[in-house]
Amino acid sequence: MEVDSQELIRILKDKIVLYQHLGIEVVKIDSHEVRFKVSLEKNKNHKGTAFGGSLYATGVLASYALVLAGLHERHIPTENIVIAKGEIQYLRPVDTDFEVVCQFSSLEEEDQFFAELNTKGKVRGALATRILGADGVLKATLMGVFVVKK
Repeated sequence: MEVDSQELIRILKDKIVLYQHLGIEVVKIDSHEVRFKVSLEKNKNHKGTAFGGSLYATGVLASYALVLAGLHERHIPTENIVIAKGEIQYLRPVDTDFEVVCQFSSLEEEDQFFAELNTKGKVRGALATRILGADGVLKATLMGVFVVKK
């Protein structure tokens, strides 16, 4: 079933206050992939590159949005999603607008994640997020462990 991307964006805006301040444009949001375009101007540090905290925050938001989309697609009535652990690697300075992309590593992994949530009422799983420069070059990666409860 197709998820209503506008509804998901409204939830992000309403529930995650930081979302509105990061200059995020949603390019794609569904249970298979979340892709944000993010404004450098809204996230600059003193060196004219993206602030590390902004890269982390947009990565976590993309992961959160991916799980939220999966919950909506499967009609699982919870928004109880938290990050339990996050580790980011800053590979190169981000000096342009950037893209944040999050997806499960496979359709099988996605299905297992939500099946475990349905059967056990709780799931803990890792999601990888990539941060790409305007040229498509990988600038940072975020590995987050998320916990979802029904």
